[in-house]
Amino acid sequence: MAWLRGYPCSALLSLCLLALPLPSRPSRVPTAFLSCPPLPFGAAIQKQPRHRAVGPPSLSAVISQVDDYLEIKDTACFFVRSFWEQSTAIEGGLQLSEAQRAALEQVQEGDMSERYGKLVGKRKLMSELFVSRGEDGSVEACAGVEVAVADRTSGRILKRNQGEDMLSGSLAAMGARERNTLRRVSLSELADAVLPSHLGLVPVLSNLAVGSEARGQGLGQQMVAQCEEAVRGWGFGEILLLVEASNVAAVSLYKKLGYQDIWTKPIQAARVAEDGAGNIVTYEMVDTCALGKILG
Repeated sequence: MAWLRGYPCSALLSLCLLALPLPSRPSRVPTAFLSCPPLPFGAAIQKQPRHRAVGPPSLSAVISQVDDYLEIKDTACFFVRSFWEQSTAIEGGLQLSEAQRAALEQVQEGDMSERYGKLVGKRKLMSELFVSRGEDGSVEACAGVEVAVADRTSGRILKRNQGEDMLSGSLAAMGARERNTLRRVSLSELADAVLPSHLGLVPVLSNLAVGSEARGQGLGQQMVAQCEEAVRGWGFGEILLLVEASNVAAVSLYKKLGYQDIWTKPIQAARVAEDGAGNIVTYEMVDTCALGKILG
């Protein structure tokens, strides 16, 4: 089910963590664990030729897929450090208290574990978390990609467990002969067959971060390319992401990598702020760009 080929595409969600925070207080935290409000459809995008890497050349990174929970915890701590405390959008980085850092690490670990962690069975909606490690074994970059169920009419994204439960429930309601006819079809074809017509699948890029010591070498581009390759392997021909409209440098980079505007719309984002009730997360609407790319 191609959301970008001949069909208006706006099925993007708050799983994406690609937007760097503004230099203001309180600052935003990862929104991967949040549910986006309904998003209206935008314009379809056109297929573009493959783009070469942008920026200085680098040695090919050794990138591995991780699903072990200890590795995910390590990656979550890296993400908080590199995405927030070493942010290039804030001079000197974001200053977090020990309590804020611990809270963000806990939230990030829980989110990554739910979406990328190893399961006894096979995930119905594919997802992968990629990590690049330096010579000393420490994480120097990470990026994730996953397939989500989206509402065509509103653009609302279902939470992972909701989407997977809907697929399972629809299959369980079928007869054995009908289920047997779907054994060899792709996930997109399966979704077309069992989901209501207003629902579809969309692959989303998220959790992209590069450590300060590894920046300027094209590593981020290699991480994006790795996620795009995973999406191709899943049988999809498009990939989507969200980035804050104010993050001009990031928007420019993604466009150089072949991503195109779909829409710009205020959506819900989270901030780091003690609200007096012991909660570290508060919410506000932030202008956000939805960008998409047809994969060659």
